[in-house]
Amino acid sequence: MEESALAVPEVVEDPPIPIWEHLEELRHRLIQSVIILLAGGGLVFAWSQQILARLAEPVGQAVFTQPMEAFDTRLRVAFYIGFLLTLPLLLHQAWLFTARAMSRATRRMVLRLLPLSYVLFLAGAALCFFVVVPPATKFFLAFGTDNVRPFITIGAYLGFVTRMTLSFGIAFQLPLVMFGLNRLGILSRSQLAAWRRPFYFLAFVVGAFMTSPEVFTQLCLAFPLIILFEMSLLMMTDPPNC
Repeated sequence: MEESALAVPEVVEDPPIPIWEHLEELRHRLIQSVIILLAGGGLVFAWSQQILARLAEPVGQAVFTQPMEAFDTRLRVAFYIGFLLTLPLLLHQAWLFTARAMSRATRRMVLRLLPLSYVLFLAGAALCFFVVVPPATKFFLAFGTDNVRPFITIGAYLGFVTRMTLSFGIAFQLPLVMFGLNRLGILSRSQLAAWRRPFYFLAFVVGAFMTSPEVFTQLCLAFPLIILFEMSLLMMTDPPNC
């Protein structure tokens, strides 16, 4: 067999394009993203009243103190949930714009990690909304007295729930962060394994600060973080010289 037949084909990168074509492509992707987001938000807005009713269940009854607060809150709900639902399409638009600047190896890794990142974010947000938020809300409301009664506006409560769910969704990105650091050669599996005990302690500290002083809600974040940490170890490798 000839030597040329055994040669590894050279990876051909995308040719460079002028700056004005980059700007035109950016404008096109931004317009597409806005259309997608508006369509998703408009679809969710049709059910925003039912979503708000479900959202207010842990507080019993929420109020609004400004004429447009209830309407603004429905718009915010439509935007947040619409954003989550259309996030894969928005990421696809971002991918179409940025993929040209990546190497082939980076593209393959990003394409593998993005779907998993989305699933992990939704899992963390769902865990927070359905499992953590109700008991955490009841815990904080229990500090009221006969003379100090809760008067919770729907806008403020939506902000509280949004911060909690975003925190959980971001925390659930831990395996992908560790995997990326490992692939970049910054963090090895043996180094991460040596941090197991400090990380277990840190998981409970983070659970206390990101949820509430109530033990159940702390465990709802600490235990998943520990499980994700162990998942990260399974995904990682050590350099050949270790």
